[in-house]
Amino acid sequence: PASPAARAPGSLLAAVVFNWRLWVMAGNYFCIGIIRSCVTDWTPLFVQEEKGLPIAVASRCLCAFEVGGFAGSLLAGRVSDAAFQGRRGPVMCACTVLLCPALALLAWARHPAVLVSVYLLLGALAFPVHVLLGLASRESVPPSAASTAGGLVKFVAQLGASSAGYPLGVFQRESGWNAVLGLLSAIALVGGTAAASLWHAPPSPQDATGSLRGKHASRAAGATSPAAEPGPETALALP
Repeated sequence: PASPAARAPGSLLAAVVFNWRLWVMAGNYFCIGIIRSCVTDWTPLFVQEEKGLPIAVASRCLCAFEVGGFAGSLLAGRVSDAAFQGRRGPVMCACTVLLCPALALLAWARHPAVLVSVYLLLGALAFPVHVLLGLASRESVPPSAASTAGGLVKFVAQLGASSAGYPLGVFQRESGWNAVLGLLSAIALVGGTAAASLWHAPPSPQDATGSLRGKHASRAAGATSPAAEPGPETALALP
């Protein structure tokens, strides 16, 4: 079990609030939250207004977005474990930055099949960041603070998602869809730059309470080990 110090509310708060990695992840999560919510909320209107296509095409686009997210999340997790020894930063950074050209393709695509393919790519890039950020936030703190860390970054992500509603709608009305896609590309670039600082971050930093538990376990094992009995030579030397 964790030591009393590890369970103290103050130490848990410090492990979360003063952990710079968590704030970087929260910033990246904020950016991804805006992009994902914009894609899912505004696609029906975007496809009809900007592309001049029926609502059925928008439905196929959103389906492709989810399918791409499922496949991309599985692949990203495997690449993170196998190619980067459990480090999440490289995959999160690469996927976030690659959203920039994917969003540019979204502005260019006109044919329904091409548009659906672009949405498939967007899902394969956006969802893995969402999944890995939730995992990395819990890995960057002691186990006793994992849920608190996950809640913090998720809270910031929800702030980003809420920004994709009315504020982005006002911006679209004033500037148009191409400006919206340009803004989302810039947001993806900012998020990818933030994630780049996590490129070499270890998958699970040394937990100070873990080392204490290891010491206590070693002492306990030594205390419970049977005492050495005198051998034949020792018995002969006794009077």
